[in-house]
Amino acid sequence: MYNSLVKEMLSKISVDDAEILPTQVKYKTNDNFSTVEIYVSKEKISFKVFGDAYITAMAKWLQLKLQANESVKVSLENLIDIFGLPEIKYRNAVQLIELIEKLNER
Repeated sequence: MYNSLVKEMLSKISVDDAEILPTQVKYKTNDNFSTVEIYVSKEKISFKVFGDAYITAMAKWLQLKLQANESVKVSLENLIDIFGLPEIKYRNAVQLIELIEKLNER
């Protein structure tokens, strides 16, 4: 089922994660199954996910990395490994990599 990182990230999600400030810039990626939106400003990092538990956990993980001002450089293979994604969920990792690339362009 879900590995410990996925469970940990899901347990850390709160309503405040979806609170969006007018000063935040929106970054979005989507496919036929899910949509991930990250809202970034100096004051706050927020996110919204329309998808499954894996992509939601990955969005929370990304939010925490950005809030800690950590460099987010991760390969597709590494992302698959750290979240223990089943093969059917690899598209979630691809989607998060696309979002990270958009964020790194800013």
